[in-house]
Amino acid sequence: MEVMRIEPQTITHLQEWLGKTETLQDKVTAAPVKALSATLDRSDPTPNDGTFLPELWHWLYFLPCALQSEIGPDGHPKRGGFLPPVPLPRRMWAGSRVQWLAPVAVGDEIERVSKIDSVTHTAGRTGDLIFVLVKHAISNQNGLALIEEHDIVYRDAPGPDDKPVAPTPAPT
Repeated sequence: MEVMRIEPQTITHLQEWLGKTETLQDKVTAAPVKALSATLDRSDPTPNDGTFLPELWHWLYFLPCALQSEIGPDGHPKRGGFLPPVPLPRRMWAGSRVQWLAPVAVGDEIERVSKIDSVTHTAGRTGDLIFVLVKHAISNQNGLALIEEHDIVYRDAPGPDDKPVAPTPAPT
């Protein structure tokens, strides 16, 4: 299998997405909180309006609802809308940083403003990698509640004879 190489003009094209924003609204409802509590085998009472979400449970909201015909081969909405049309087929979550400024509670009307903050290219042990940094700002009726930086990495598909790369040992 031939390794896909990213040409400089492709990087230039992908960087046209820098600064692109997407704004979504949602309402913090009890059902997803109750469902995640059950999944985690927690016997939390059904949350009422005003019950604060545990940290990271904001991920229960702003879920994409793309039509089946608008879903790409990776199971996510097709690229080229908000996210740049990176030609590498494998998409992975490479990390996040979250800064909590205020609580988010059941009953809150919330808004997420997402922005493409950077698109960078590097060569890794397995070939070309494209990193996209998305910054999310989530607000409720009281103002800005949290800021999240989300790192997405795109890479080539493995060849049929490729062996997994051994992980780098943690420093001791």
